[in-house]
Amino acid sequence: MVILNTLTKDKRRTLAFNQKIDYDECWKTSLKYSSQLNKNINNKDLNNLCASIYGQYIKELQSRGLPMKNNNYIQVWTTMMNTVKRDNHSRMAIKLLHQTNLQQLKS
Repeated sequence: MVILNTLTKDKRRTLAFNQKIDYDECWKTSLKYSSQLNKNINNKDLNNLCASIYGQYIKELQSRGLPMKNNNYIQVWTTMMNTVKRDNHSRMAIKLLHQTNLQQLKS
């Protein structure tokens, strides 16, 4: 009975470890794309630039098989996109997205 419990615990530990690796990888990828946005923050066509980079970010997550549902790294991008679509403080939304990405990697 003890051996079975140990195997189950090891499987759970391995699964949690792999989930953490994927989670960190998603944040690193998010930082990569938010850095591109931040570098081009003075672009005249900010709406299209944001949509394009957001699309690239989502495609990379999908192509690498990384989790995309109910995660805060997706929520921060969704919030930024909604703000940009309303054309309401777009630059601040991009800066906040980038700052959030930087903070996530430090923790």
